[in-house]
Amino acid sequence: MKRLRQMATGALCATAVILPLLGAGAAQATNRANALTQLTLKNGWTNAPFGTSNAAVQTVSGIVHLKGAIATGGTNPVPFTLPAAFRPATNVFVKVDLCNATNGRLFIQHNGTVTVQAETDFANAQCFTSLDGASFAKTATSFTALTLKNGWTNAPFGTSNAAVRNIGGVMHLKGAIATGGTNPVPFTLPAAFRPANNVFVPVDLCNATNGRLDIAPSGVVSVEAEGGTFSNAQCFTSLDGASFLP
Repeated sequence: MKRLRQMATGALCATAVILPLLGAGAAQATNRANALTQLTLKNGWTNAPFGTSNAAVQTVSGIVHLKGAIATGGTNPVPFTLPAAFRPATNVFVKVDLCNATNGRLFIQHNGTVTVQAETDFANAQCFTSLDGASFAKTATSFTALTLKNGWTNAPFGTSNAAVRNIGGVMHLKGAIATGGTNPVPFTLPAAFRPANNVFVPVDLCNATNGRLDIAPSGVVSVEAEGGTFSNAQCFTSLDGASFLP
């Protein structure tokens, strides 16, 4: 009888430990779900093609993250308007994936209007526009301004100045730049933001064309354009959404 009581007491103690753990896990899952705000689609756009998830948005440490995927049978390129809490202080251009892995971008105005733009054919956006991985900084708060050189200038097309911020060990860039020159080095990252090895970060260029930043351990940043068409970088290079682990 004593042994049975001991076994019962042990079972109750184990249950007492497990239940709070389960409750904490459930609470965390609920918090994650509640943190996501579902986006209301319009103009004939629909949610979750190809087994993806609904369009949603969430802010983490000042960075707005988009989620899900959308498609449309129509021709209006505006799928949704961001709620006020998620709108950027200036225009931002964020790189996204379209049908058949073609290049596209979101043009997000400070009033929350979002427009999908395709590099080649809008049919690629109609077929599939992924929001997963798309992000941008709402404001320049806590960002370090970058000093441009070699003729590069800040904030074309109503965007913001080039800047960088370390958030939890991840380096986030913001803003946009352009140049009338031919030198592909717009700035050097301050020492606190430099990677240990070379990193290559995809970015959006003029007319939603594909580009990248080649960032050296010295902090020297070079802009490279797909196909060597540097004029696309000269016209417009967006830093919004670009990030890397050092």
